[in-house]
Amino acid sequence: MKAALYGIGVGPGDFELMTLKAVRIISEADLIAVPRTDEKEMTAWNIAKQAVDLSKKEILELYMPMTRDAQMLEQSHQEAAEQIIDQLKQNKSVAFLTLGDPSIYSTYIYLHNRVLEAGYDARLIPGVPSFCAVAARLNVPLCEGAQPLHIIPASYEGSFDYLDWGGTKVLMKSGREFGKVKEELISKDLVKHTQMVECCGMPSERVIKDISVAEGKASYFSTIIVKEKEIVR
Repeated sequence: MKAALYGIGVGPGDFELMTLKAVRIISEADLIAVPRTDEKEMTAWNIAKQAVDLSKKEILELYMPMTRDAQMLEQSHQEAAEQIIDQLKQNKSVAFLTLGDPSIYSTYIYLHNRVLEAGYDARLIPGVPSFCAVAARLNVPLCEGAQPLHIIPASYEGSFDYLDWGGTKVLMKSGREFGKVKEELISKDLVKHTQMVECCGMPSERVIKDISVAEGKASYFSTIIVKEKEIVR
């Protein structure tokens, strides 16, 4: 197997949604990179081990803190990338497991870019995004006809203007701001057009079809789908 960094999406939670390519590359990789302090990526490990025997895999532990401190993030990302590059120099392949798809709000991408900039090979292995799995769980389409689809990191937005946009809104990363998001959905009369799934495909999965009665806090692994009031065909 070629010495490279592989960012592997393991899907949203159900290991049966892992792709054949993801399973093969994880099986063949020399090392599995595991962030020590990232709950999301440890969840990815727990999903993958249901599909691949990881018991004999060599582990590369990376320190990647859950913080918004730009300086701390920059330092940790650089140090983690250097750890990976050290392995690539030894002609080893490294698999970094990430929840969902590695191109969508994944910690992995910061390492991917640094490895490429250093002149080494890094590749993206796609996975099923959480919002696709959530739409399937709710048995609804994400968008129809001429509807646009908006993917929004809700806890980072300074305002809720996006709720006035046309089309379907997918709210990710809403956990810490869920109370505010719920208030806005109620005030804009969008409750009946909104559904949420926590921990989709995991043992702790919870489907919430009436968001107005949901608790003030939501799981980090929460995805909210806000449908358009009228569909433009």
